Parts: sequence; C-alpha cells; structure tokens
Amino acid sequence: MSVTIPSWWRPAGRVLWGVTFLLLATSLWMIARAPVEAQMGIVQKIVYIHVPSAIATLLAFGLTFAASIAYLTTKSWTWDAIAASASELGLVFATVVMVTGPLWARSAWNTWWTWEPRLTTFLILWILYAGYQVVRASLHSSAKRTVSSILGIVLFVNLPIVWMSVQWWRGSLHPRNVTMTGDMRTTLLVSMTAWIVFLLAALFSRLRLEWVREAAMERGDAGLAARVARRALDIASGRASGGATGGSPGGASEGRAS
Repeated sequence: MSVTIPSWWRPAGRVLWGVTFLLLATSLWMIARAPVEAQMGIVQKIVYIHVPSAIATLLAFGLTFAASIAYLTTKSWTWDAIAASASELGLVFATVVMVTGPLWARSAWNTWWTWEPRLTTFLILWILYAGYQVVRASLHSSAKRTVSSILGIVLFVNLPIVWMSVQWWRGSLHPRNVTMTGDMRTTLLVSMTAWIVFLLAALFSRLRLEWVREAAMERGDAGLAARVARRALDIASGRASGGATGGSPGGASEGRAS
C-alpha cells in the first residue's frame, strides 16, 4: 500500500458509514420494541449494547494481534497502521463495555462492581491496552513500530483469558451459557451485526488518518504528522468520534496528501 490515498476511499467510507447508521438505527428500533425481560425489567435491554460492544472489543484487539504479527513479518507500515488503529478503537469499545456493565450489574447483582473473574480480567484487559497507547505515544524512535508490534502480540494473551474466565474459575456471576429466543435473540444478532459494521467503518476512517500522516512523514512535514497524531488521539479518547470522516487534516487531498 502506497502513501497515495485512492480516489475511491472517501466514497467507499461514506457508503460504509451509511450502512452503519442504518444498522444502528434498526438495532435501536428493535431494542425499543423487544420484549421486556420478566425478572430484570427494562434494564435487561442494556445487554443489546453491552454484548455487541464486547464482541467489537475482542475483534479489534484480535486484529491488533494479527496486524502486529504481519508487521514483524513484512515490515510494511500499513500493518502497523492497522494495528495502531484497531487498538485505539478497541479501547473505545472496551470503555463502552466498562460503562454499560455496571449499569446492568446494579440491577442483576445489586452491586455496581464485584471482583468476579470476567469483570476482573476485562478490567485488566482495558488497563493493558490503555498502557499500549501510552507506550506507543511515548516512543518516537525507529523502534516504535517494532516495540508496539511486540506489545500487540504479548497483550493478546489476555483475550482468551477473558473469554474463558467463566469456564476456568468458580464464583463467576456471569452465566456460562445464555439462551435467548424469539425477538430477543433476533434483536441481539442485529445489534451485534450493527456494532461490528460500526467497528469496520470507524477503522476505515481511522486508517485514512494514518495514511495522511505517513504521506506527511514521507515529505518531511513533521507539523502535519503531529496534527494528525493529535487528531488520532482525540478519536481514541472519544472527543472526535466522527471527525475522521470529514475533511483531510492539514488540507490533504484524496490523491497524494499535499
């Protein structure tokens, strides 16, 4: 992949975001119309956001792992860009999980937080990938991509631990198996699809920032590269969740950024 942004990138991104908004709107409509669970009541509907965001988190960090391996194998900057973008988005979705989880737990378990296996391992996951962002942002040498890739591989070990924590340890308040039927099951599947497409659309836009930054670095435009880096950090922290789909930072065009 060169540093020239293809002409189809922005139109394709708009189509992808259009599909994302349509799916999210559909899922919200279905959530509103889904049956109310008999024991938990309306609070149970948080699961239609909590579970899909957790799946998106694991997919994003899994992509970080795969892209990190690919970078160490090929030394292509594009794989590092994918790993960096996916890890930032994974942290955002993980934050959604950390917020919606206690809201659901307060009604289900009568407590905002408990140190049970799934919650504890997921909190560790969040801290580790937050640390990944700190380490990556603090490195400015040529070894930045290599160190980040090694971290992206090492940190992946916590994903199967989170996934299997309910099976491996006793005392978990999370059920081992959840059975949903009818409209509830359909609503959950649609919501999961919507959030996965949301992840893809956000990744598509976030990669464009990496493309612009790489073009700036190739030209020696350190100022533009720094502005793009700050923009990426804003997106990762949720302050500019939709900014990546707008105009190019620093006035970069859709051809070669200039």
